[in-house]
Amino acid sequence: MKLFKILCFLLFPLLVSGECPVRCVKAGWASFRTEVRVAKRHTLLTSAASATAVDSLDIPSYIAHHQLAAKDDGNGIFYTFEKKGTGAIPKPGDYVKLKYVGKMLDGTVFDQSQPDDPFVFRVGYRIVIQGWDKGIQKLPVGSKATLFVPAKLAYGSSGLGEIPPNTPLMFDLEVLDILSPEAYDQYMMKIEKKEREAYQKHVTEQFKTDKKRINDYASDQKMRVQRTDKGVSYLISKKGKGDLLQRGDKVTVHYEGTLLDGTKFDSSYDRKEPFTFILGHGKVIDGWEDALVNFKKGSKGVLLIPSKMAYGRLAIREKGINIPGDSVLIFKIEVVKVE
Repeated sequence: MKLFKILCFLLFPLLVSGECPVRCVKAGWASFRTEVRVAKRHTLLTSAASATAVDSLDIPSYIAHHQLAAKDDGNGIFYTFEKKGTGAIPKPGDYVKLKYVGKMLDGTVFDQSQPDDPFVFRVGYRIVIQGWDKGIQKLPVGSKATLFVPAKLAYGSSGLGEIPPNTPLMFDLEVLDILSPEAYDQYMMKIEKKEREAYQKHVTEQFKTDKKRINDYASDQKMRVQRTDKGVSYLISKKGKGDLLQRGDKVTVHYEGTLLDGTKFDSSYDRKEPFTFILGHGKVIDGWEDALVNFKKGSKGVLLIPSKMAYGRLAIREKGINIPGDSVLIFKIEVVKVE
């Protein structure tokens, strides 16, 4: 469960508005990367700590019971060396590359780096818990060590995820290197390229899967659908009148969104309030932008949208809306008004 490796990122809202999920949370690499970075950030985020936390387990007692030759840094952080490195000692502002395994004192592993994917962070910049920012400054490059962090310098009285409140933590660390700013940039560019390639591979494979799922669904429902060049399938059950919708039109629609299994995740009908947007201005998911140009005022129909034209790998969970990642979305659509 690798949760917290961080590249430079901008926080972005999960939903532009809580009113409906068709708005423009894009299914692209940038959105997925941001969502992943935000999720990964939480495990070592500093804000979870509380100065009033009381440890549910006692680090000194653990050290005494295991007869460890641990040193105290004066802040309640203890550390022991399996191997003390001979390299430079990290200081505030340094980019440190390391491997880690995070555990509770009972041995439960809650997080760890992957063998081919070390973690890099900048010391003293509140990217990680305070226990790391302080403790890493005791471990020279080349060290293999265990860092014991009291709850007040970890997640305090709140806890986080599977980590209970007031829980001291221990981290097995291998300090690999201190990177220059230039080396850090190059390393992160390499990591991003690798992750982007993996993401694109997933999107391609998922699109093939989604097309088959859509075809199977349409066949089961005896729907004679058409497909756009970008892969959105649609059925027009009522043609409507006038011209086809164009980008720039102010469009008002009623809709109901479901998953392939029939689970309804949103409905303007239920709210008794249609949704209005400007077509072609990026205010809705790509699948709507792509397929609605085949509709007219008064048209009714169904859109079957592959995940890459909806939310991709992003899972949407907000205000009762629950859309798993990689979901094909089905929308019943009624074009109410065109301006």
